[in-house]
Amino acid sequence: MKQDAQKAKKYKKRTVQKRSSKRLLAKQAEKPAPQPNIEVKSKPTTPVPVPVPAPRRTEEKAQKEAPAMDEAHEAKPAADKAEPEQQAKPQKDDRIYQVACPALISGDVDGKLLPPIKDGEQCGTHSPLSLTAIGTKEPLRFAHPVTTNCAMAVTLAQWSSAIKKAAKTAYGDDFKITKIGTGSDYQCRRVNGASSGRISEHAFANALDIMSFEFSDGSKTELQSGWNGSDKEKAFWRAVHEASCELFMTVIGPDGDAAHRTNMHLDQGCHGKTCLMRICE
Repeated sequence: MKQDAQKAKKYKKRTVQKRSSKRLLAKQAEKPAPQPNIEVKSKPTTPVPVPVPAPRRTEEKAQKEAPAMDEAHEAKPAADKAEPEQQAKPQKDDRIYQVACPALISGDVDGKLLPPIKDGEQCGTHSPLSLTAIGTKEPLRFAHPVTTNCAMAVTLAQWSSAIKKAAKTAYGDDFKITKIGTGSDYQCRRVNGASSGRISEHAFANALDIMSFEFSDGSKTELQSGWNGSDKEKAFWRAVHEASCELFMTVIGPDGDAAHRTNMHLDQGCHGKTCLMRICE
């Protein structure tokens, strides 16, 4: 019996030792094996370029549609475009631009510059003059101021010398013209006051009608009665007519038509393509 008990005890002891050895081996297996201490040198790295994301489809579509929208905008009429508020409107120029007349500056005529005349769409003149006398030595005065343009003023100054000479030839050296009686000067109308036809040179202050002359002795001669009056009157008026035809572009007297039996029409109108033709009637 004792031997069996000893054998059982020894077997049990061996079994315990085997189990302990297995546990020890299992624990050792669980521990990681020591790694060699190796220093790893890292290589320098270059920055990796970040890819730019492609534009979205909506942006591409908007860019494609933008030119079409601009073209449509440009195609609109200018009236639809609103004026920018900051754009300054051009200021109205209220200054009056006129032309100086050499005859008035030199003293060949007495008078003054008037404001521009504008009657309707056709009548008027930009630099009219109001004349009271013509000529330098012993000026010949008008019975009342006359309105003419500069071209007429220059020619009337020359005309004054011619009619002084005509008076001396017809009446003698003692006769001097002191006053000139006139009819129409500036007047917005057609030729001879007709309802149709050409615009008269009077409508441009480019004409003057002569009706009478007064002399230093107090006498007076009128065209209506003097054209076929005394010999002296006839000689005087025809000398005035002849001198006028040498200076003015248009001269119409009693022999011209019935409308000028009482007045001698003088103007500087244009006749012919080159404005060199004169009318003397």
